Amino acid sequence: MWSAPGYIAWVIDDGEHAHVGLAGRADRFTAPLPQLLQRFRDSFPTPEPAGPVQRRGGPIPVGGLLRRIVSPQGLLVGDAAGAVSPLTAGGLDPCMRMSELAASVTFDYLRSGNRYVLEHYDAAAMRRRYLVRSTMRRGLSLVRGPGLAELAFTGLRTPIGKAAAKRILFT
Repeated sequence: MWSAPGYIAWVIDDGEHAHVGLAGRADRFTAPLPQLLQRFRDSFPTPEPAGPVQRRGGPIPVGGLLRRIVSPQGLLVGDAAGAVSPLTAGGLDPCMRMSELAASVTFDYLRSGNRYVLEHYDAAAMRRRYLVRSTMRRGLSLVRGPGLAELAFTGLRTPIGKAAAKRILFT
């Protein structure tokens, strides 16, 4: 069994393209990322490339929202603002949520010219949501063996576990 160094690894094959990825905590990496990715590919059934291989990647900012995400010169949204889920490294949902508020605040600011309108683009509520998810990420980092992981997933299949997951992951 292969385990990502403190986070997740994935293979997504849509029949036309295969995407192999690895995300983890830098302090848990035991080798350079390309080497870890190759180890993962070697230990997991991944499709052989039928054509050219493109390598791309980079850090996903899961450290939380930046302190300053708005000014009269512009608003930061999504990854640029640090709005990435520490549980999934997904940024699309937080970006969509932020962009709706950003559009509204931008419209009001441009219409009125009032700088104080920008104060409505405060990420305090998102920071609270991030704190819960970040705490869960730290807890999940402590899971080192498959037995404990199975126990956690069994708990998520209970009515209380399902309700908690729905609230944390999908609201």
